[in-house]
Amino acid sequence: MPFQSSAKNFTMVLIAAITLSSCSEITTKKTDPAAIPELVLAGNEGLFRTMNLGDDINTVLKKETAKPLEVDSAYLYYEYALPDSVGSFNVTYNFDEKGLFEIQSIIFINNAEVTEEVQNRFKSYFDNYYGSSQTEMGFNIWSVKSEKFGQVKINLTDESSDFTIDNAPGKLSLWIYKEESNS
Repeated sequence: MPFQSSAKNFTMVLIAAITLSSCSEITTKKTDPAAIPELVLAGNEGLFRTMNLGDDINTVLKKETAKPLEVDSAYLYYEYALPDSVGSFNVTYNFDEKGLFEIQSIIFINNAEVTEEVQNRFKSYFDNYYGSSQTEMGFNIWSVKSEKFGQVKINLTDESSDFTIDNAPGKLSLWIYKEESNS
């Protein structure tokens, strides 16, 4: 009898230990590189991160999710880390008397091997919203109508070749600006 009681107690303790250890293991889901465009663009409201060309500086300050690292009367600069150390990106907003007229973002992808996949995801996103892009000198270019500026251009390019060191991150450049002829 005492042996059965000890075996029963041991079994109960073992089951409790297994249950506790399986509950304490947190399974973290890694960020899929294909999700990077969604994280950078922050949804499909507005042209970029809920912003539209023509927005004033105060509107951008209110809508952005962080405090800018650099500020002046015609310029805001932000830096963001992407989840799970998949990369980072920065955003520069430039303003004139009509409001926001240029947005630049550089996206760094720590695993350079997935840069082309991420670029294709950005391209698919913009193709879906603005129609097929034109390709000029390595840039994917979309022409978009803007309420304040008429024609607006969106340029996307892979600038990873700028890095010449081994194991360098991938680098995508996104540039949204008003066409100069419509200034």
